[in-house]
Amino acid sequence: MKYDLQGTTMPILNIELDESETIVSESGRLIFMSDNVRMETKMEGGLWSAIKRKFAGESFFLVNFIGQGGKGIVSFGSEFPGKIIPLQLREGEVLIAQKDAFLCSEKSVTFDATFTKKIGAGFLGGEGLILIKIKGPGIAFFNVGGEVTKIDLAAGQKIRVDTGNLAMFDLSVNYSVERVKGVKNMIWGGEGLFLATCTGPGRVWVQSLPVSELAGKLAEYLPGRRGSGGSLAAGVLLGSMMRR
Repeated sequence: MKYDLQGTTMPILNIELDESETIVSESGRLIFMSDNVRMETKMEGGLWSAIKRKFAGESFFLVNFIGQGGKGIVSFGSEFPGKIIPLQLREGEVLIAQKDAFLCSEKSVTFDATFTKKIGAGFLGGEGLILIKIKGPGIAFFNVGGEVTKIDLAAGQKIRVDTGNLAMFDLSVNYSVERVKGVKNMIWGGEGLFLATCTGPGRVWVQSLPVSELAGKLAEYLPGRRGSGGSLAAGVLLGSMMRR
């Protein structure tokens, strides 16, 4: 399987499929496909797996794109400004990712949802009780918001991350949530009451622009929101775009 990433802020992923080769994606991510690519929508993993995926913010059904009659092309797009990250997973290698992070993968990669190890982390961690579990072997593509940096943690090494900025991490990384220390930090620090703590060994990917933060900023300029200086201008702009 060959792939090509194009663009910067809203990247496009082009994948070349050989005969009978399959790529599995979230529903609604397709941009285009060649005429010899067959599309099949399935409830992968059964009803319970589909329900867990839905609770994790992913689609109930997954879409299989299968190459036929020679080489075919299928293209996927980013849902929000950010990066598409390709990762080659070894046999049995597992990654835990935030909701909406999974874009597509080879058929050999298994895609499921998993409960957080600690209930407190689920309620307070900003990612919900259910996260996404991706297991190799094969290549998988992830979509994260803004820019991304990868941090390699040694055994016992810790980092604290704003709960919305934690994109994904290795299964070997211990994930927990701790309260921000100091009353002034909690009230005026602007980072919320809790931070996610990741303890190595393993890799952690951190994103600069959580989708929830982007949505909150855009909501300030939507028509009808009082107290927003830009609401009128935003309304005129949106109306103009809809008429085009």
